[in-house]
Amino acid sequence: MPDPAGDAALTNSDLAPTPPEQRRWTWWHYATLWMGMVHNIYNFTWIGGLVAIGMSVPQALGIALAGNLIQTVFIGLNGRIGARYGIPFAVWARSAFGVYGANIVTALRALTAIGWFAIQSYLAASAINLLLGTVVPGWDHLTGTWLGMPTNMWITMVVYWALNFLVTRHGMETVRRFEGWAGPAIFVVMAVLLVLVIRDAHGVGTMLSAHSKFTSTGSFLAKGFFPALALYIAGSWSTMVLNIPDLTRFARSNRGQFWGTMIGLPLASLVYFGMAGIIVSATERSFGKAYWNPTDVIAAIGSPWLNIFGALLLAVATMSVNIPSNVVSAAYDLVNFAPRWITFRRASYLAMVIAFCFMPWKLMASPDALYEVLDNIGIALGPATGLLIADYFLVRRRRLDVPALYRIHGRYRGWRGFNPAGIGVLTVGIALLLVAEFTGPLHVLYEYAWFVGVAFGFLGYLAVVAVTRAVRRDPPAALEPAGTRGTEAAVAA
Repeated sequence: MPDPAGDAALTNSDLAPTPPEQRRWTWWHYATLWMGMVHNIYNFTWIGGLVAIGMSVPQALGIALAGNLIQTVFIGLNGRIGARYGIPFAVWARSAFGVYGANIVTALRALTAIGWFAIQSYLAASAINLLLGTVVPGWDHLTGTWLGMPTNMWITMVVYWALNFLVTRHGMETVRRFEGWAGPAIFVVMAVLLVLVIRDAHGVGTMLSAHSKFTSTGSFLAKGFFPALALYIAGSWSTMVLNIPDLTRFARSNRGQFWGTMIGLPLASLVYFGMAGIIVSATERSFGKAYWNPTDVIAAIGSPWLNIFGALLLAVATMSVNIPSNVVSAAYDLVNFAPRWITFRRASYLAMVIAFCFMPWKLMASPDALYEVLDNIGIALGPATGLLIADYFLVRRRRLDVPALYRIHGRYRGWRGFNPAGIGVLTVGIALLLVAEFTGPLHVLYEYAWFVGVAFGFLGYLAVVAVTRAVRRDPPAALEPAGTRGTEAAVAA
């Protein structure tokens, strides 16, 4: 692939296409990457939420499998961008939004990522702090507060943040090595926990055989399956659908990243959710109460060594999802704003500092309000996803002029650096979903915001492009897509 001699305002060594010799990630690295990301506290508790509202465990597992399969298709499609061109999401977005307009959607994605990094880090630190209180003498007595948080939590938070700094210090190569062992390690620890609770309960309990409150298939689909599916997708990997090129740009082949994702996302998720269901069912039999939080399960077993090991597990588990899904994406998005001065390493540090400055322990005092704010920011990602897919696969017919993505006055400049079609459709899509949120008859559109956003972005963008071309009466030669379909490292080698 030619080296784009781009403008300094649009490129640096971190945003430039990853050269073939640096694309070392195989299917195994993507499989372990997704293993590490699905094995987290949120996913453990998610099945419990569905069972609590009356679903059976098999029904909940079916929703998880369907949601992950849908997202895997989109992730596989968009992952091709990184695998074949070696470019991050922020650079890809320039093709549909303009070289400066891309900053709008990347800013929304970065803000969402930083917010979720702050929340997940705080929740993980809280769980670790709780376990440390059971094994470290006097730990619970460190209660002096500063800025509304006790001393022991400050220690836990700072140490946890420092661990994230260490992993990202040397860039994506360190992330690759970390995820290579973190994903399988978490899976092994879950298996050990599964054996322990089944042993203590002398079986798997009765929760797995409990019946659903839904008496017919129709009622389950209308009131259970589809609403839960939409909620699951919105709260899990819909953000990764957009910025997956940030990770696949290091793939040796597109096939490798796709099949690694197929193994690590839907299949590993199904196994993990199944293990979580069995563990919770066994705790109900052993302790007379179902524990839907892994911290509570570890604490209930009452082993000091398991508490210590569990604290390490929770730290690694949260880092294995937080770094690739939140830190990496936010870092590349921040680099895109000022590539002359900001590198990937500096952007990673900046993202984590900003997250800390959010003071999530204060924001979590009203978690419902916080989640609503982040969800409202995140609704922009649905229209952006549909729009980018339409632009690349249909309008440009899987061709990109990569050097032009790094030039201010290239073919992707649009109007003063903004593509009116992309920005316009994105703005209308966001406005539609925000209006639906506060309008009774339209609220169902907000409940399925990601699906509605993807469909609107996809169809709306194609319609605007078609009308624009008709008005301009573009000749056939002008409709021919420019650029190439990229080259995979495995082919170039």
